[in-house]
Amino acid sequence: MIDEFIQYTQLKANDSTDYLEWIEFDQFDLIENTNKRGAFSSIYSAIWMEGPTWNLDEEAKVWTSNGPIKVILKRLDNSQNINQDFVNQLYRYCKCLQSGSLADYFGITKDLTSCYMFVMRYYEKGNLYSYLDESMGILCWRDIVDILWAISAGLNFIHERGLIHGHLHGGNVLVENEMYSIDTKITDTGLHGPVDKQISSKQIYGVIPFIAPEIFNGYTLTKESDIYSFGMIMWMLSAGVRPYCNRPHDSQLIQEICSGTRPSIVSGTPPVFARLMLQCLDADPFNRPTASQLYERLGNWVTAICDDPDPSDLSNQFDIAEKIKFSNLEQLHFSILPCHERAIYYSRPLNFSEPFLYEKI
Repeated sequence: MIDEFIQYTQLKANDSTDYLEWIEFDQFDLIENTNKRGAFSSIYSAIWMEGPTWNLDEEAKVWTSNGPIKVILKRLDNSQNINQDFVNQLYRYCKCLQSGSLADYFGITKDLTSCYMFVMRYYEKGNLYSYLDESMGILCWRDIVDILWAISAGLNFIHERGLIHGHLHGGNVLVENEMYSIDTKITDTGLHGPVDKQISSKQIYGVIPFIAPEIFNGYTLTKESDIYSFGMIMWMLSAGVRPYCNRPHDSQLIQEICSGTRPSIVSGTPPVFARLMLQCLDADPFNRPTASQLYERLGNWVTAICDDPDPSDLSNQFDIAEKIKFSNLEQLHFSILPCHERAIYYSRPLNFSEPFLYEKI
């Protein structure tokens, strides 16, 4: 099944980098466990000795490898018994595994336990959680808007193809420093869920703060629920901390979210930013903007803040917010609290014995 899937990506490729390849496991050296994992996967770093076959020798008319490159190996746990449902999911999402708007995947391998591993580009700054930790939660507003614009581009790419991500949170956004900006890519698109069994449609799993309230009420994942997750990423970047980091992620938190609780807007947030964020976090999915609207709006912000030399109401809002933030650096530094031991930021099945008490939307 996996061999046929790889062949499918090659037959459908539009250019030399738009496909997956099979990579023998002995091609990897210095394999290290990153101690990061999800509900159904484990993450390793490694050196791929040959590297991707992306160089064309014009004279010989053959493709050659790039040479050693650092990569991430995403191990699909229990994938010795990979099932057809998961493979079908790969087919639906295959274009999301090789897109300039999303995290790059090079190919597939199999480890010594016969579990399949996706081979993907290594992003130096890790995910948004680790990037926030490294930055001590202090990001300038220009960088925040840049980050969000890149995420909205990836989300728009997914939604334009009639697909959803379904599990968007800080751990599924990877960060890399470019020369003049910060680049971010959505990852794990189409790689969610257990690979060895069909998940019940009633089973909810994910990271509680980023799950839209209607999902807890039994609704299926939708483009609108992705937008809610995006809104929570907006809040996390504006606040510099993970949402609900100071409390357990349990049924009580779920009940409060379904009753309308949202994190408080951080003082100094630009009003235009706060309005868009609250629209994304609206309890009614139909009041949330679309991914294309987010991409267009944030693109306009980037132009106004970074490129347009003439001041505007929009650029003034962000200039004022920037001054407020950096005049309170010491206060911001001391306001960062350690996460509660039961605040969990990786995807997991949510099996709570208590019923959730809330009204249907």
